[in-house]
Amino acid sequence: MLNLLGEYKCKIDVKGRLMFPAPLRRQLELILHHGLVVNRDIFEDCLVIYPQPEWDKVNKEMSRLSRYNRKHQLFQRKFMKGATHVELDGSGRVNLPSLLLEHAGINAKEDNEVIVSGLGEKIEIWSKARYSQSVLDDAEDFDFGDLAEEVRRDLEPGSEN
Repeated sequence: MLNLLGEYKCKIDVKGRLMFPAPLRRQLELILHHGLVVNRDIFEDCLVIYPQPEWDKVNKEMSRLSRYNRKHQLFQRKFMKGATHVELDGSGRVNLPSLLLEHAGINAKEDNEVIVSGLGEKIEIWSKARYSQSVLDDAEDFDFGDLAEEVRRDLEPGSEN
């Protein structure tokens, strides 16, 4: 089970290449040769990178959806939209598709600073501005302690998720 950790300030070059943080490369060294999949996040305007073995688990879940159910197909279409297999080049960079960068509000030609954050089995890539707004500055919007209690209750046996 992966437990990717760390938060890194990085830059994206004008060609959309991200120098993948060395500490994350080390955490992924046993499976990095399988490649990575980058996609849009479901809930936030950021990108998510899955190591291929984790993406395979996601695909297994997707295969349980019915191709004859309109809602299932719509979800699958929306979720898979933009998903792209990527690999690190010889310099440790990953080339991110321009449409995905646009979705995340990352303009490599203007403000090329991003935050790359390990989040368990996946990695998030945020524009620096959106990360500050969505992750750091939202402390006024909710009480983190209350959120922790609510999430913990959701995980208790017998609770409906």
